[in-house]
Amino acid sequence: MNERISKSRVRFFAVAAVVGVLAPACSSSSPAASDVTSTAAGSTASSEAVVNTEVATPKSGGNLVVGIDAEATGWSPQNDAWGHGGHDVARAIFDTLAVYDPAGVARPYLAESITANADSTVWTIKVRPGVTFHDGDPLTADAVKQNFDAALASPIEKGALTLLSSMKVVDDLTLELTMSKPWGAFPNALTGGFAGQLGYMAAPKMLASPEGSRNPDGTGPFVFKEWIPDDHLTVVRNDKYWQKPALLDSVEFRPITNSDSRKAAFASGDIDVIATANAPEVKSYLDLESKGKVHVVKAPPSDPDVILLNTSKPPLNDIRVRKAMAMALDLNRIVDFLEGTGVKEVATGPYPKDSFWYYKTDYPQFDAAAAKKLIDEYTAEKGPIKLEYAGNQDPFIVSFQELIQSMWADVGITADIVSRAQGENVGAVLGGKYDVTGWGGIGGDDPDNDYNYFHSGTGLDLTKFSSPALDAALDKGRALSDPAARKEQYDIVQKELAANVPFLWLEFTGWTVVGQGKVMGLDAFTLPDGSPGRPLTAARFYLKDVWLDQ
Repeated sequence: MNERISKSRVRFFAVAAVVGVLAPACSSSSPAASDVTSTAAGSTASSEAVVNTEVATPKSGGNLVVGIDAEATGWSPQNDAWGHGGHDVARAIFDTLAVYDPAGVARPYLAESITANADSTVWTIKVRPGVTFHDGDPLTADAVKQNFDAALASPIEKGALTLLSSMKVVDDLTLELTMSKPWGAFPNALTGGFAGQLGYMAAPKMLASPEGSRNPDGTGPFVFKEWIPDDHLTVVRNDKYWQKPALLDSVEFRPITNSDSRKAAFASGDIDVIATANAPEVKSYLDLESKGKVHVVKAPPSDPDVILLNTSKPPLNDIRVRKAMAMALDLNRIVDFLEGTGVKEVATGPYPKDSFWYYKTDYPQFDAAAAKKLIDEYTAEKGPIKLEYAGNQDPFIVSFQELIQSMWADVGITADIVSRAQGENVGAVLGGKYDVTGWGGIGGDDPDNDYNYFHSGTGLDLTKFSSPALDAALDKGRALSDPAARKEQYDIVQKELAANVPFLWLEFTGWTVVGQGKVMGLDAFTLPDGSPGRPLTAARFYLKDVWLDQ
């Protein structure tokens, strides 16, 4: 999110961030599955691992230097908000109760099991026996409860537990949580993914200490050594780790906020690992990889760039106009404009093709002639179509809008570009006082994260589209815990969105993590049973299986 706005990144990040703050319930219902076996458990997200890094026998030893995008205010999972780089540090020091498998389904990790009752109103977390924090204290159910209590007391994380009514320690390893409403997607909130920081487990002594935020203490593969803010943070291998100890001796995280400076430090060899979402940069690193100089690992595509249509007023309350607007957009041309050919994936819905949640729909395809026919039909009945297409004031955003504007003009739609200050644009959208605008932060991850955007009457149903079938599927999906059963409901959601077109989906941009040629195993994150996990979520990666071939 700290990448500069460029031809690789059209999304209105500030808009999405502001909406996230205004809608804590959105993060509170961040979901996924329990330890139920999914029909997708054997599927893989091939885009995650561009190369096979296991070209030699893994070796122990060495120090890895990671360039991260921003410094954190501290390392408390409950009280310090982290960007991608903060999560990279956290994944070294802490473990989360759950993690994603390659298909994007939450699996127990620090927890041995995460199970629900029949209607997902009572969840039981059983933690693994024999796990200790770095200070030597055991991981217990009470320690998990203390972490959740700290989250409830925090203005940053309390929204993640909006549906939590009560907790009960059943025994040393078992915690029971009762929800005010069915919450089938609860395990997703425990992954440290887009759902937030709730799943990271900190030692009770850290939680109780006024200096805890500066001295992080978890159960993770690395132990905190020192932190000099704005310079570096160092961790060393945890030889008493509850899984096989990490291979690296130590990791140094260096905050480099300027993306050009990070790139230069990587090019000079000063740092070993960086992350980028810049499509031209990704292409250049793929070229270097073909020459054997670097290793590139691509995360699954994240939330797509999207255009919101205000369906509450003419002409966008007419399905013919909305379909025509979708059919007028040449998505391949848009990707080419963004210099993303071969890197970006065109979007026809909220979830990318390699996602467990993806469903192939009849979303309108590019067909300018058919779009013009629909517009001609509408204008013959009701007159010419003229819309305001709002965006922020960044020059590149305006040039991108001009491309979209020209495609709509080709089929008979006049869209006047309106450039507003970001805050003004957000206010207009939240107040329903807009026609068309670009947006972000919708789709890409577990569908329950999108509940407030897709369900009517939430206050964040920004398109004002309402469908009883859509609402019913969203409600049923939220109440279920089995991934396959949930997917059936979210298939209905995607069909309803495709048939009614309140959103125009453009393209997905995935983050990429790049390591020097000596860095191995960035794509090799494993679960406790030895099966593969998801090594990357956006720019957030794991280091327990990384090693240096030197």
